[in-house]
Amino acid sequence: MTRSKTFRFVVIDEAFGRGSDDSTRFALSLFARLGLQLLIVTPLQKIHVIEPFVSSVGFVDNITGRDSRLQNLSIEELHEKREARRRER
Repeated sequence: MTRSKTFRFVVIDEAFGRGSDDSTRFALSLFARLGLQLLIVTPLQKIHVIEPFVSSVGFVDNITGRDSRLQNLSIEELHEKREARRRER
């Protein structure tokens, strides 16, 4: 695919929360073919479907109930942190 010099940025805010995994994969594949850069805001329930389509994540949590924190992670770092948590259990 030829890289476009146009700005092709799309924000998707919880759009995949109610759809099926298949429809989410279809949409993400279509967006990739169109050469779009995505900012996807989604609950963790759909992260397993979205992971193959992204290279980095901004993971937001709020442990104390007061202050949220943002962690910028590569998808590999996210997988490593997830595996470390599994080993701790």
